[in-house]
Amino acid sequence: MNPRTPMHPRTPMHRPRIYRVASLSLFLAACGGGQAQPASVASPQATVGPTRGSANVILSEEIAASGTANVLQAIKLLRPSMLRGRSGSTSDQSGSADIVVYQDGVRSGGSNTLESMPTIAVREIRFINAADATTRFGTGHPMGAILVTTKR
Repeated sequence: MNPRTPMHPRTPMHRPRIYRVASLSLFLAACGGGQAQPASVASPQATVGPTRGSANVILSEEIAASGTANVLQAIKLLRPSMLRGRSGSTSDQSGSADIVVYQDGVRSGGSNTLESMPTIAVREIRFINAADATTRFGTGHPMGAILVTTKR
């Protein structure tokens, strides 16, 4: 047989391939190649409320579900580690080194300013460590920074 002459699909050489394709198709159809179930049906562990995200970010959905009145309460309830320094102690207003707070990119002060920010106006709360805060805003962030983004 000439190698340049194409073989007709009904020749004996192509029959095993046709049988393999047909049996593979039947196998896939029998194994459930049908319609997929919606995520709510397929996943019995679906959660109803907002889920916890990153350890360094709190989103508005999670803040609203917490039922807190101000940002400081929300952080203490949802991510208390944001208020801890390198030594592991909780930051307070009397400490010499405090976390610096930025609201919409503007420096607002220390952690005591979080108490005056209502949670209803907040889109996101993000903690950045001391090295990242120094790179972004300059020196003076030994405990890191908390960035509060409001719904404007």
